[in-house]
Amino acid sequence: MQTPFSLRRRSWYPWAFAGTTLLAVSCLYFWKRDALSAELAISVIASIAGFFHFLYSQHSANTDRFIALFRDFNLRFDALNDRLNVIRAKGPGELLTSSEQQCLCDYFNLCAEEYRYFKSGYLDREVWMAWQRGMDYFAESKEIRRFWESELEQGSYYGFSLGMLRNAA
Repeated sequence: MQTPFSLRRRSWYPWAFAGTTLLAVSCLYFWKRDALSAELAISVIASIAGFFHFLYSQHSANTDRFIALFRDFNLRFDALNDRLNVIRAKGPGELLTSSEQQCLCDYFNLCAEEYRYFKSGYLDREVWMAWQRGMDYFAESKEIRRFWESELEQGSYYGFSLGMLRNAA
């Protein structure tokens, strides 16, 4: 299972390194006191430092990936937002034009991609929850929800479902 990405985890690494180092040196001191040497202590500390450097580097790479995804998703949403609000403001029973349906399909694809990247551990939980609230907003429209449900019945959208939204029922 993929560990969810969290931007907050960055501040955890120095504390984890310090705690692990203290624990390891303490264990060495109490169990190998007679055989403890500076070289052994330095080797253990260097090994721990290398491990936490690897973890921090992974987090840094994931943060860069997150930033790229975040920017891309927000730019794509910004391009759709005005048209989505016009569609949402339509009166009940007004039919969607083919252009509006295409706009909605683009939005549904965006939502599904955001879900897929969140589920894969590349998006921060707080960001995903904020985007879910935005999806809730558009799913409140009966016309949008009805079209979204019909699109989801085709099995597309990477396992995304309206059941994930709070107000879609």
